[in-house]
Amino acid sequence: MMMLPHDIAVPADQPAAPLTLKDSKSLKARLRNAERAERVKALLLVAPLLIFLVVTFLVPIGSLLMKSFRDATLSQELPHAAALLREWDPAQGKLPGEAVFDAFARDLIAAKGGEGVSRVASRLNYDEAGMRSLVMKTARRLSDDGAGTWHTRLAAIDERWNDIGAWSTLKYASSPWTLGYYLKAFDFKRDDHGAIVREGPGERLYVDVFVRTAWVSIAVSALCLLFGYPVAYFLATIPARFSNLLMIMVLLPFWTSILVRTTSWVVVLQQHGVLNDLLKTLGLTEHGFQLIYNRFGVLVAMTHILLPYAILSLYSVMKGVPNIYMKAARSLGAGPIRSFFQAYFPQTLPGVGAAGMLTFILAVGYYITPAIVGGPDDQLASYYIANHVNNTLNWGLACALASILLAGVLAIYAIFVRMTGGAGVKLG
Repeated sequence: MMMLPHDIAVPADQPAAPLTLKDSKSLKARLRNAERAERVKALLLVAPLLIFLVVTFLVPIGSLLMKSFRDATLSQELPHAAALLREWDPAQGKLPGEAVFDAFARDLIAAKGGEGVSRVASRLNYDEAGMRSLVMKTARRLSDDGAGTWHTRLAAIDERWNDIGAWSTLKYASSPWTLGYYLKAFDFKRDDHGAIVREGPGERLYVDVFVRTAWVSIAVSALCLLFGYPVAYFLATIPARFSNLLMIMVLLPFWTSILVRTTSWVVVLQQHGVLNDLLKTLGLTEHGFQLIYNRFGVLVAMTHILLPYAILSLYSVMKGVPNIYMKAARSLGAGPIRSFFQAYFPQTLPGVGAAGMLTFILAVGYYITPAIVGGPDDQLASYYIANHVNNTLNWGLACALASILLAGVLAIYAIFVRMTGGAGVKLG
């Protein structure tokens, strides 16, 4: 006999057992363990990147900051004299006591066996020009055998040892911690009595360099926005088959090194270059214009190099702005210009901010381009940092200049983030 579905006995549903407090705690513990395991897995995945950033970014920055504040050359090479000099006060207007002369002479004789004298002379010369020749001359002529006090013997070698200024320079270089590099970076120095004063009018350099760096970076950023905005708008509004082809032309400069692109501007802008020859042919000038080795050449070359960054930043935002807003504004009676500035332009401001900030930060650190197409008065802060690292070997001053530049950029970016409501740089 065939059984129908309604003839099959179906067991009644058994009521679920109530969840006890113990089971609830066990479930919560298992959930916490699972979440902790997921966090550990995520941390292990990003650990290589974090280690890379720490080793290649944070450690160098920390080392840079330390070198700008710390220089233990004198405390290592002249330990006894440095300890006594730290207790002497040049503000009293008196030379240090005989014990300082004695300790300095004996430390200097002991340092003659290696490179200690050269290191001490170079370190002191960073603070006061002429100290290297004084220390090297004294070390060559100084010896243990001789009559008279060490004060008399040092003064006989060079009369400058009777000058309180030389000993004041020694005192403020004797501490392993120093603010001397930052004083020099802001065009200040210590006088013979230890007071902080401004450099002479003919010796002030770095404040003007920082102002020039900021001015050139702002000008380049403004030019990139001025020329990049119409290009990005054009690429964002034409059909994709054309915009993709033209985007290749925007990206094409990235396939060529900055050095090659900068050198090409030398060919174009020089006195007998392509542009001046064209202007002469058109009869606009007889001898040509000075277009290179000045501020004009720097602005042109840097704008050309940084323009693709501005275009890409603007394009990524403009591509996400629907055209319907412009059409709606036009349908409500607004003209093309008014509809653009009231309906479209405000929505692209995040891209404008991102492009401006990106090009500004990149321009602040430029070194090769101003060095090639600029004149002596057009070099930016990076040029002087590189000069102190490679030529003068004054790493402390180079680190101080780099730290000030970094702090300035971070301060400007913090202001930008605050003005944008915490959004920061927004690309799309």
